[in-house]
Amino acid sequence: MTRNRSALGAQGNLTSVVGMETYMQVELASAAILIFLCPVTIAANSLLLTAIYRDPLRTFRTPTTFFIIGLACSDLVTAVAVEPFFAMNYIAHYIECGPVIDCEPSKVFLVLHRVGGIISTIAISTSFLVVLALSVSQYIAVTYPHKYKDLITRSRVVWCVAFSYIYFIAFSLLQFTGLDTYTYLQIDLVLHPTLISIVLAVVHSLLYMSFRRHLNRRNTLKRRSTPHKREKSDRRLNREKTRQSDRQFTIVTFYLAGILLASASLHTIILYVYFYHKERSHQANVDIHICLRISDLLLFLKVMLDPFIYAWRLPAYRKALKITLISTQQRLRPHKYKTDGLSTVHESKKIMDSALN
Repeated sequence: MTRNRSALGAQGNLTSVVGMETYMQVELASAAILIFLCPVTIAANSLLLTAIYRDPLRTFRTPTTFFIIGLACSDLVTAVAVEPFFAMNYIAHYIECGPVIDCEPSKVFLVLHRVGGIISTIAISTSFLVVLALSVSQYIAVTYPHKYKDLITRSRVVWCVAFSYIYFIAFSLLQFTGLDTYTYLQIDLVLHPTLISIVLAVVHSLLYMSFRRHLNRRNTLKRRSTPHKREKSDRRLNREKTRQSDRQFTIVTFYLAGILLASASLHTIILYVYFYHKERSHQANVDIHICLRISDLLLFLKVMLDPFIYAWRLPAYRKALKITLISTQQRLRPHKYKTDGLSTVHESKKIMDSALN
């Protein structure tokens, strides 16, 4: 995500100093934003993983849950091992260098920044591939519902997520084989943000058309049904709830892919300008680096927003999270709850009912 800052030190005139002052202020502001995003992202994704692990309503026992787990783990790794390192480097650069041209912070902060950049390549690129795989699975679910259970199994999803991590770890090791850094970054740019974004956009176009046909067909059947047929048994009600949940999950997939494409597209365009627009002034070079820092923040914002999208669009997740939080509070403060066996059961039932309502 981050690029070599030494390219900024090209000229030493007054314009360069003013441009560097602006860039340093952007880095400092980026550090402040990361200090806010980091704990929120950690807390939100930790709650998501806890709710999935506890699964009090038994709603996360589907193969696609492992896509959510893979995405949440990528987001959590980014918040724990990328955002703090970037923030520390930005602050150190501002304190130690100021607007001085060709100045870098202490070696320890440069190493942390490099480590954070490598981990971000693995974590964020993996999230790209996981969202793509999730989108393909939803396309199969909507377009070929009768084949879905045969094609999308738990073992295949787990292997898909594991392969994503293994692939990007192996790809990141290429930069330690003597391959030129710029060549490595250009290969990464073409193969991953560019290619995956194009495929993801195509898949979601197909998914959108298939989903619209599905909704139109459902509405047509609903209008044609007689009042007698509309009387639903418990089994049909449960089936309708399952279908509604599936539709909500498809909408969640649209949102996940939408914010991913929005944040990644800007970052990708700026990187193409950075790599292939060689003839530019120092001020233009500073402006490009400022845009890179802003696009980095958009990617980090995307990482924070993922679990909030689940909470916004999935009622099952909200209910599971509420029950998990209440039960956790009950265990942490047992003196506030009755210890008698029958009373405890009654209290637990009240907690469950309050969460479901």
